[in-house]
Amino acid sequence: MAFPKNDGIMAAVPQEDRLSDLPDGVLGHVLSFLSAQEAARAAVLSRRYLRAFASVHTLSFVQDQGSSSTDAGSNDVNYLENVEKSRNEGFVALVDAAISCRRRCGGGDPGLRAFRVAFDSFHHSLAGDVDRWLSVATRGGAAVVDEIHVDARRQEQRACARERSEWYYNHSWYSDGVEVEIKDEPDGDDGDDFRNPSTRDRAYHVPRWLYSGGAAAASLRTLCLGSCFLDLPGGANLHFPSIETLTLIWIPDSGRVIQRLVSSCPRLIDLTLDSCRRVRAVTILNRLLRRLALRCCHGARLTMDASDLRTLEYRGPVPNESVLSFAGSPPTIVSCDIEFCGKMTSSEVELVNLKQFLGRFTDARWIRLGSSSMCSGIESLGMVPLPYVTQLELKGAMASSSAITAVTSILVQTPNLEILTLLILPDVDEIPRYQDAVICDPKVGLELPNAPPVNVVH
Repeated sequence: MAFPKNDGIMAAVPQEDRLSDLPDGVLGHVLSFLSAQEAARAAVLSRRYLRAFASVHTLSFVQDQGSSSTDAGSNDVNYLENVEKSRNEGFVALVDAAISCRRRCGGGDPGLRAFRVAFDSFHHSLAGDVDRWLSVATRGGAAVVDEIHVDARRQEQRACARERSEWYYNHSWYSDGVEVEIKDEPDGDDGDDFRNPSTRDRAYHVPRWLYSGGAAAASLRTLCLGSCFLDLPGGANLHFPSIETLTLIWIPDSGRVIQRLVSSCPRLIDLTLDSCRRVRAVTILNRLLRRLALRCCHGARLTMDASDLRTLEYRGPVPNESVLSFAGSPPTIVSCDIEFCGKMTSSEVELVNLKQFLGRFTDARWIRLGSSSMCSGIESLGMVPLPYVTQLELKGAMASSSAITAVTSILVQTPNLEILTLLILPDVDEIPRYQDAVICDPKVGLELPNAPPVNVVH
């Protein structure tokens, strides 16, 4: 009896395309988790995917990051504007093509749920295009949009002012040789927060019809705005009854304007204020708030009645008691991410404020703590007990033995720690230079008596 010769090669199992067997609505839902570029590539594979593109409920566009304007090879303003225009032509064409393709495929009935567009080099000539996109996104259909994300970044570095050296302010290209004094203005009517006063009209202004209280405003649940003027309508009663997540990044409006927008969201659960330099005082009387992020809003003071707050993210100088005050019962914060920007002076006042600030998070389970020198100096005052912390992340430079001692004092106060992450950064000087030797004493170690096993990720 003859047997077939065995070549050691197994017969290929026939592959079955089960994804294409899904209904158009389900397939469109899957494509919605891709970027608009990737979803469009899938749509050209076959007519089947082209029809499914009509059911895509999320359009997300992110402009590729280009070289900084300061590296463009010229300080001529007109030249830099032409470079930005040429970069934006392809991006605008991409957004227009995706919107038109979805409309041609019959996407007018299932309305968009989310529209996201993030520029890397926004130009003021594109304001009409962004307004048109928002008009299409908020156009009611079988559903109305519940997320809008517009980031009109204009290639600014978005670096914290506390982490810039004096050289930056004395030799910046935007001043054109003219000394420009930049101060933290109090809340007021003038919302110009750009370094060059002539750039106010070059920023994007959110269209006022977005606040008109129509179907889109009533259904909006997530609003994220970056590097643009809010341009709230004067004298009108703002009301966003459904907004749960509000993110404001690099907004140059005054604190009064931002307060007005925050107060118009009675169901707010997640609030992020990032680099809103002119914010001085914000009151949040919303007990539904569960997450708060306050990044680089130097000088801001928040008064909250948020008993359900569970997650806090803070970035800025070492705060005093007035930065965060609670009108009602203090919340039980279980997760906090704290990073102090700029170099810590390690003064007695600053260390006392640091200890009092950390004392608010004694119930936390997860803490991330970052500073320029691993909280060096805190060992002199003693660390507050953190008995419930199971995950701890520390970030900073260990440029001296006091930083190691500070880490030791922190670990002693976390008896239930299970996971420890140390991100050790280089000690960066104002003028970077190579160091001949390590500053810290190699003989100084961490002495933790009776410490439980800890997983250290470095």
